[in-house]
Amino acid sequence: MKKTRKNLLVSTAALLSLSLALGAPEASRAAQKDVLPPFHSPLFFPVKEGSASRLPGATLLPENPVFDFQGIPGWIQGKKYKNQMGVTIPKYEVLVIKGSRVQNNTVTIPAGGIYFDSSPARGEVPMTGAADFFLGKKYYFVDYRPQILVRKNVEVDSKHWTAVGNHLYRLLSPPIPKVVPNPVLAWRTYDGVSIRPWAVTERWQDARQSWANQTPMTYLQGVIAKTEKGKVLYRTLSGTEIGAEWWATRKDFFGDATEGQTFKTPDGLVTIGKIRSSGKGGTISVTIHPKKGHVRHFVLRDTPSSALPESSALRQRMVAIDGPLAVVLWPKGSVHDRKARLWIYGGVREQKTNTAFGTLKGWSYFPIACPIAHHIGGMIYNSRPIKLSAGQSLPLLGRYAWLKLVSVQGQKVLFEVGSHNQWTPLITKIGNIDSVFGEGRAVHGILSTLDTTRLDLDPAVSITQKP
Repeated sequence: MKKTRKNLLVSTAALLSLSLALGAPEASRAAQKDVLPPFHSPLFFPVKEGSASRLPGATLLPENPVFDFQGIPGWIQGKKYKNQMGVTIPKYEVLVIKGSRVQNNTVTIPAGGIYFDSSPARGEVPMTGAADFFLGKKYYFVDYRPQILVRKNVEVDSKHWTAVGNHLYRLLSPPIPKVVPNPVLAWRTYDGVSIRPWAVTERWQDARQSWANQTPMTYLQGVIAKTEKGKVLYRTLSGTEIGAEWWATRKDFFGDATEGQTFKTPDGLVTIGKIRSSGKGGTISVTIHPKKGHVRHFVLRDTPSSALPESSALRQRMVAIDGPLAVVLWPKGSVHDRKARLWIYGGVREQKTNTAFGTLKGWSYFPIACPIAHHIGGMIYNSRPIKLSAGQSLPLLGRYAWLKLVSVQGQKVLFEVGSHNQWTPLITKIGNIDSVFGEGRAVHGILSTLDTTRLDLDPAVSITQKP
């Protein structure tokens, strides 16, 4: 017999969100020059010009969704994890349904219309002992391939979402000359995260210079070419994206390794060779012998730098991955006293963007980067449309959750979501089953993105047109 727990369901009608006021100084002739993102120098991540990987249904938002902040029964909500830098980060598992429609006693959900989101409370990078939870299981963050994306001559208008990397922009209000010089933009990531209102605030004359009252910013940058009613043309607008990530199911070792030491793991052997130190760090010879595959030799370079662990170029010198095994150096000075502080990970898997998550059929992975390019979320979404008839139950995400369509009467739908033999309360909606389950940054971002100007969201407000 199924268990039903009591919790609070909050409809969108009770929730109002704030628009993001994103200001910018006046444009200049020098702004017509091509620019790089004016981040603090040096840039930690590679820069690419052009388009990025696209997520099906990326621009869709849940329509009048029900918010259940307690989340799916048995899913992780606020579980605290302390990485080996001593930083504690709460973790959340979120389920979002969007773009659904009711027609002929059937509910249809487009590709990308259901997604699980592993949502940490702050950005994360490898070489810290970080871990996240996917479908209830802990995975250690081994490495990733982030980049800053720059689009040139890109238009942001009030009717569409414009994608730059895994970020979306939409104009809420154009500037008013000599009155309100700054356009107001909505900004969010594909999974919903919407950070501070100054994410895109500056118009820059040159990537290397700023006005006296401006300094290089860490977050996204845009150079405005011109503004018109209902749209803004950016000469350059930047975002971030992640091409691939490496996650491990095990942490087989963390500590100081010595020359000649061999570690036996379920996936094979790791042997530490010569350890040499110098005034600028040192080198560590490593041999990885997986049970399946060939023996490979690596020379890792300990490179103490304030740019670590963010710097992709430096990090690649300090990480060795061979099949299911990985060796990662400690980023704050690994070599000391002929020893090397390092991690050995097992069960390592490369997870490329828009590819199947593990062995799940019909579910693909899309990592999310914050404006700096730190990992802030991992989406697992339906890669094919879904249809559900009245009375039907559908397993989701390899049976980590179930969606049950209890009844359909015209446009009125009764449904519930379950996991671990427990279910949410029965939910009644009209026209769709769009819902958000859980907490975390992505959920708060979805709230902030839903436009407060839509007075029809509040049943206490009505507008009568004059004849």
